[in-house]
Amino acid sequence: VMMGYGTGAIMAVPAHDQRDFEFARKFGIPVRMVFRSEGGPAGPEEMTQAIPDGGTMVNSGQFDGLPNSKETISKFVKWLEENKKGAGKVNYRLRDWLISRQRYWGAPIPMIHCPKCGVVPVPENQLPVLLPEVENYHPSGTGESPLANIPEFVNIKCPQCHGPAKRETDTMGGFACSSWYFMRFTDPNNDKMFADREKLDKWLPVDIYAGGAEHARSHLLYSRFWTKVLFDEGYLNFTEPFLTLHNQGSLLAYTPGRKPRANENAENEGGEARLVDWIVLKPEEREGFPKDQMVWRWARMSKSKGNVVTPDEIAQKYGADSLRVYEMFMAPFEDDIQWTEEGINGSFRFVNRVWRWITTYQPVYQADWAAKIEQEDHLAVRSVRRKLHQTIKKVTDDMERFQFNTSVAALMELTNEVQDAFPVKEDMPATDHPCLVSEILETMTLLMAPFTPHMSEELWQMLGHKGTTYKAQWPKSDPQVAANEEITLVVQVNGKLRDRITVPADISDEELKKTALNSEQVKKYLVGVNVKKVVVVPKKLVNIVG
Repeated sequence: VMMGYGTGAIMAVPAHDQRDFEFARKFGIPVRMVFRSEGGPAGPEEMTQAIPDGGTMVNSGQFDGLPNSKETISKFVKWLEENKKGAGKVNYRLRDWLISRQRYWGAPIPMIHCPKCGVVPVPENQLPVLLPEVENYHPSGTGESPLANIPEFVNIKCPQCHGPAKRETDTMGGFACSSWYFMRFTDPNNDKMFADREKLDKWLPVDIYAGGAEHARSHLLYSRFWTKVLFDEGYLNFTEPFLTLHNQGSLLAYTPGRKPRANENAENEGGEARLVDWIVLKPEEREGFPKDQMVWRWARMSKSKGNVVTPDEIAQKYGADSLRVYEMFMAPFEDDIQWTEEGINGSFRFVNRVWRWITTYQPVYQADWAAKIEQEDHLAVRSVRRKLHQTIKKVTDDMERFQFNTSVAALMELTNEVQDAFPVKEDMPATDHPCLVSEILETMTLLMAPFTPHMSEELWQMLGHKGTTYKAQWPKSDPQVAANEEITLVVQVNGKLRDRITVPADISDEELKKTALNSEQVKKYLVGVNVKKVVVVPKKLVNIVG
């Protein structure tokens, strides 16, 4: 419990907090449920662990039976207020913001310490306070900022009493500059103000901001703070800095460590002691450390841990495009990635398969394929063209949602289907479908471009195009071509799944009902049942009600 945060009181709810539950069981403290989950323990005696959320209220008087939700909490608060037993209050998760740093690099804090007047702000006409040029910006040795060792910077007259005073030598944390730099990007050469208002109005707020996991909370908080301050002061016409924020996960490496010694702990970012159950072995500590005492875990890559994989070495071995595909394919954008060199081999093989197929069929390419493809008879391989247009839609939609891993997976599936229909041969390929092959060649090159930019640029040139893929028209999916000829539907009897049937996509409701009722699987559940109605949810399910 932190006395300066919240109320300072300890609240224990053993039935619904695991630590409280374990404490109560150990010391024989009664456990009382205030909500119960459907299908869960009926009472405390059946509980083996805490129930953290969900369910409906119990042991709650008039609120019994209500869902355990924010709406019900609001009803509790209202009842307490109406009966003058308490009042609702917003508890902000805010603490004091430590902005000072004892280092040279950083924005100077514009305050002056006067023995007579106390802390005095630097007059506005003397702003901004600039960092002095120095030869040595190493720590002062006293715990103070290196600026404390520069008398001509420190010693100054008080702007109020004009007596001797000293400048504040701490500097602001990096967020003071890093949380509004995107505003400066709109007008980087302006020496009169941080940015021109017309340019700010034109370019901001930021459409998409992608940053590391460390940006998910603190950086966003600081950026919102500066944005709202500048809005309040009339410099901006918006209050939120980013329209969309994406935070990518971290790269993890399998890292050697050790168990902590007795009473060994560490400090978190707030300076508070925290217990640890694993400590990284730094590179210099690993040699000579008993192998059988090493404890291996996945840990975030960092130079201090000595577990960094150098991208240059990987790119030299597998190619930059293979590395890029692997990083995109390994996991969703926001998830952490467990790095293994074995995994990149699969991406390397995939990139090479695409290269081999396109370079093999490149001589077949016809630049005017789009004007002739509808006249070409590709009935025998129409499933390939359908898959191509389905892939265009999926890759386009998934990239908009930052779902790069599923985009790559879709391209892998397309490659498999294309190579099955048009195998790679040693000699010059002959094909009865030059327009379809041309469409695939051009479309695959463009779809691969965001993931394999180097390879795609070369292939684009091989196909005879001038300029870059990034100035080319992105492929568009034709809904009619992409539509499946058959669809699979669920068949239910009284709401329970009994079968799945595959039918023509354009089947009528009446034909669909007949097909469902004639299913051998479904018939078993209709014995002795008087069918009252058959409900059809188009392209999804058929529910037989009896």
